[in-house]
Amino acid sequence: MASTWIQAEFETVFREHFERLVRIARRVLGSDAEAEEVCSDAFLKLYRTGPGVLAEGAVGAWLYRVATRASIDRLRKSKRRGLQEELREEAPADDGVQDPLNRLVRDERIAQVRSTLARLKPQKAQMLLLRHSGLSYQEIAAAMEIKPASVGTMLARAEAEFLALYQRQQRFAKSSPRLQPAKEGR
Repeated sequence: MASTWIQAEFETVFREHFERLVRIARRVLGSDAEAEEVCSDAFLKLYRTGPGVLAEGAVGAWLYRVATRASIDRLRKSKRRGLQEELREEAPADDGVQDPLNRLVRDERIAQVRSTLARLKPQKAQMLLLRHSGLSYQEIAAAMEIKPASVGTMLARAEAEFLALYQRQQRFAKSSPRLQPAKEGR
């Protein structure tokens, strides 16, 4: 097989996978622009790798693996920068459906889930993201390069670890002293 892509072949792969990859990355990153950037980078990497990935028959799995790893890496990097500030900057405009309090609570929960995902080992976070993005066990096995029979057990362990970390984070948040407004003296 040639070491360079035939344009129509690459376009077919792009059309087949790009939108789904963006949806997965958007779930992780919470930003359309960042998700599209991560996915564009994944396709650029695929293009540079060449059509040999097709010969292996796992181009979709290869793309999901590259895009989810890049999304998790970006999430971890943004956590170090201060995920809370980033979420406030990227909060969507009020669509009139949710009041500000409900939107704030929703955004806080999203931030907590992202923070918990960033604390998991990359493979576990990646498995959870792929499963909750609608991939089948077979697709997850191909993307993660593991045996299909192992997916259920590995997902169960990843979910249990995520839940434990999330609950610990919730307990910590409830036990942390909150800033109270100062009372005015008379």
